Amino acid sequence: MIKKTRENDLGYFDGFDASHWKTTDKAWMAERTLQWQEIEPLLYLLDKNKKARAIIKRYFLKGTLPEWEKLHDWNRSSTTRHLDLMLFLYLHPCKDEAVLRPLRDMFMDNPHALPADRLMGFTELCLHIGLVLPATGGTHMFQQSELEREIPQSMVHLAQAREPYADCKVIVAHTDDSNERLFNLMWPEDATQRHVRLPVTRNTYSFKAPRYPVDFEEFPLLPLPLDLDQLWTMSKWLASPKALAPGARDMLFQYERPLEVWYHFCAREEVSSKAAWRELLLIAVYRIFHFDQQAEGEDSPRTRFVARIKAIFEQREFSPSFQALLAVVRNGEAVVEDPWSNDAKVVSPELYTGIRHSS
Repeated sequence: MIKKTRENDLGYFDGFDASHWKTTDKAWMAERTLQWQEIEPLLYLLDKNKKARAIIKRYFLKGTLPEWEKLHDWNRSSTTRHLDLMLFLYLHPCKDEAVLRPLRDMFMDNPHALPADRLMGFTELCLHIGLVLPATGGTHMFQQSELEREIPQSMVHLAQAREPYADCKVIVAHTDDSNERLFNLMWPEDATQRHVRLPVTRNTYSFKAPRYPVDFEEFPLLPLPLDLDQLWTMSKWLASPKALAPGARDMLFQYERPLEVWYHFCAREEVSSKAAWRELLLIAVYRIFHFDQQAEGEDSPRTRFVARIKAIFEQREFSPSFQALLAVVRNGEAVVEDPWSNDAKVVSPELYTGIRHSS
């Protein structure tokens, strides 16, 4: 039997099954409450404020959905809001894709949520948790006094930062190695798709005249497209001297489908005309072709990524300018000084040398 929530009574989210939350089972609820202490730091890292975390906590513990219509005007301009699609799927007690996939569609088809509520999770997964944070070690430091004020109950799970940052705690950003699963659930089956058609209501845009009760508009899945410059971020992940921590080992683009999507965004992109970005891009490609897979180990996430990205470089078509850059590295023409350090720079050819951006 489907256990209905208040949202169902309002006429939308029909079929949402809250029976996966065993709220009458004291042991299950106690375990779930402890798990929340591990989830809350991630939400804080994702810039969810106290009100947003309270909304997400009710969903995590009891399966209570946000009251979308009442929240329409709250924090409307925020890029974070509250329960986005990624968190909706990640924090569901059931991990069965057969259960979650229809819920994904239900969430996307909800006209009462703002477009950002449905789409922000794509950015968080593809660019933040899945790429930038892994490239920097998968951790972030916050002042202990700030965390004691914001998430006091969850402090027990946070490690102390080392000197000279002893007044800080470390939050590890990860989804329990669920990045690939979440991406496969969230992204459309067509790897070339960049936009999605979503229902909106007359309340979606407060500055517009009244519209039909429900209308449809096209939105980009990512507000900023995937591009060639992200190879630099991926190469920073390769250059990290440390063993991969939980927040770093699940870099999204080591996996087949996310990397396929990245390729379709970038296939026709020309290399930047700016010398600094050309240099970073050549260093990134150089690191990929010179990464020591044997020393890294066959089962390493980084070895997996290098094998897949090199296969794409060698077997797929790109823009003429990027094909030329690949040829320079393949043919041994590129000379890079200190390629694995933050001070890496291109010595030759001159076309790819320039004043670099900071790492």
